[in-house]
Amino acid sequence: MNSNMKAVEEEIYKKKKEFVEEASLIFEEQGHSRISGQILAWLHVCEPEAQSFSDLVEHLNVSKASISNMTRLLLQSGFIEKVRKPGKRQTYFKLVDHAWCKVMERHLEKMKQLRDISAKYKEELNNEDDADIDRLNEMHDFYVFVTEHFPESIEEYKKNCRNTS
Repeated sequence: MNSNMKAVEEEIYKKKKEFVEEASLIFEEQGHSRISGQILAWLHVCEPEAQSFSDLVEHLNVSKASISNMTRLLLQSGFIEKVRKPGKRQTYFKLVDHAWCKVMERHLEKMKQLRDISAKYKEELNNEDDADIDRLNEMHDFYVFVTEHFPESIEEYKKNCRNTS
């Protein structure tokens, strides 16, 4: 490999690592662990798409225990899956197909629950002449709107997604 190609590859790797760091900070701000954010971000830009436990430790500079704990949580939450490679003893991890759609569909289910709960208590508290009810009404209206319109966005994305399976 000539020095120009090597320099280009090093620059690309550096940019990938910057992406991982920036994305993991956003995940952390959303209440997730920074390490789970690093794993998810890396799995978006790594080559090959399936990474071994050792690959994750090496590229993310994170302890084995942290990788073990976070991959277990990411597996349980449905973001990643285990894959086997023929002739290899190690377990590999990769993003599940349409991971973000699946996550948003789970969020949508929680929004539907909040819509239903707000509807129930809005009706039960209807006799109250209080600002609390105004806020509850606003909450209910928001969740009605989101649960009516958000599924269309997910479905439209799936139809147009590059990664259809």
